[in-house]
Amino acid sequence: MSLEWFYRMENAVRLSLPDVCEEFDDFEIVFDTDTTLNHPSFIFSVETVDTEDQFCIVHFDPIHQEFYAFHYQEDSDLESKLLFANLDQMLVFIHTAFHEFIGDYDEEVDYDEEVDDLDEDGDAYNGEITDDEDEYEEMEFIGGDVEDGMESIEWISNDKHLHIEDNTPDQVSEYDIHLKLGRDLETGDGVLFRNTITRQNGEEDEEVVMFYFKEDEASYIADLLNEYLSH
Repeated sequence: MSLEWFYRMENAVRLSLPDVCEEFDDFEIVFDTDTTLNHPSFIFSVETVDTEDQFCIVHFDPIHQEFYAFHYQEDSDLESKLLFANLDQMLVFIHTAFHEFIGDYDEEVDYDEEVDDLDEDGDAYNGEITDDEDEYEEMEFIGGDVEDGMESIEWISNDKHLHIEDNTPDQVSEYDIHLKLGRDLETGDGVLFRNTITRQNGEEDEEVVMFYFKEDEASYIADLLNEYLSH
């Protein structure tokens, strides 16, 4: 489990942070790291005379070598996990979290919707960070609503559809699951798409997950699945 990428990204964020937003100059922004956790983190806070309030936390998974954060959607009362493919995506998320925290943003912009619709085309964000507070770029992510037709992914398997019923004396649950496997044309990573519709107690919920994995991981993932099936 190497933290080399964690430290490289830490240095890149420190260098880039002052240029993300002009309003950072009006606040005392504190950037800390915590490497005592299983998943080390970047912690961003606003410091005042009496308090230090966190407004953004970015975690690092040393096993999968990926950065991620969680975003709470008030309208749906759901929390989505966001994956950052590059530095620019992380800076955009920090920028958005900062403005949500200070409440200084255009009331007509629905930021939950902005994050919920991150990168509908599945393209990694490669643009520049701007100081226009009304413009928030999009990112690829795990969780929330994802469009099937992503230009950067080549689907290499047939669609798999399952219907599962789990009935107990207390409740009736139904699951409609859509699975397919693809390859990210930009990175070569494998992509597992999973759309689950759950019907339970008269309510219906939908969850979409895009699971990215490296080619070297594929055999290990297959072994783990085989172990589960034979357990």
